[in-house]
Amino acid sequence: MTQRQADLGLVGLTMIWGTTFAVVHEAVSEFPIFAFLALRFGIASLVILPWLARHRADTMRSLGAGAMLGTLLFGGFATQTQGLAWTTPSRAGFITGLSVVLVPVVAMLAGQRPPRRAVLGVILAFIGLTVVSLGCSFPLFGCEVEARTNPTRLAGDLFVLTCAVIFAFHIVAVSHWASRRPVLALNGVQMLVVAMLAATAALFSPRPPLPPPSGVILSAVFLGIIATTLALALWLVFQRHTTSTHAALIFSLEPVFAALFSRVWIGEIVTPAVWIGGALMLAGVLLAETPPPRSMRGFRLARWLSGDPMTR
Repeated sequence: MTQRQADLGLVGLTMIWGTTFAVVHEAVSEFPIFAFLALRFGIASLVILPWLARHRADTMRSLGAGAMLGTLLFGGFATQTQGLAWTTPSRAGFITGLSVVLVPVVAMLAGQRPPRRAVLGVILAFIGLTVVSLGCSFPLFGCEVEARTNPTRLAGDLFVLTCAVIFAFHIVAVSHWASRRPVLALNGVQMLVVAMLAATAALFSPRPPLPPPSGVILSAVFLGIIATTLALALWLVFQRHTTSTHAALIFSLEPVFAALFSRVWIGEIVTPAVWIGGALMLAGVLLAETPPPRSMRGFRLARWLSGDPMTR
């Protein structure tokens, strides 16, 4: 497989992940959140369970780390899904994308010193977040009245922002454990943990789970098999044939695809505040994740952004 083919494969996966925001938004409008998560990850777990059973040694080695990762993943998906019940898929897509730019902040809490470009990327991304969440309060952005006066959207944005923070911790934890445990076993265990936690939460939810409608079942099958199990497996294949920089640039397109699919599938009116703020957040992610090209390594600004010592 060539690098070009791998990059195109990653673009396809990013498009699939971009569709999930609209799919989840529609599903949780008619089915309880935790029950839907249990259904989604239960289906994904059933797909990978035979592999875990055949590789018992790897599975046992991964139980502890997988349980920790699964708990973080459950927290991220639970807050994201609750946020999607109240905010729009396009807003949720851009805000979730902040998890990438928040990784240097989490690493800094662990004692690592992030490069200056990462710090500037965080600042730029949070300016964009402010525009996405609060921009419709100002006539300058030309938002429709409903978008300016809907109080639940801000609450939904806050839930999705919490999801982004949890996902940032999850990314750091994955980078720590992925080199120490079998990746497929680690992924399988964490999906099982998410399914069990979601099922437990659904049982104690004030809104009892009912038999899911056919549309919800189809959504859970798509998310569980295509967007979770198959997509993660293909990610591992494609990632081997490209660079981490290419992957980061391609994955940054996910919120753009989320906004586009939300517009096409469910007719969401994506406001100017979302497009402008989303562009700022996307720029922050690219600044934080993309090192200066080799041809610019000698320039003072490029060296300063990388955290290298300035030279005369």
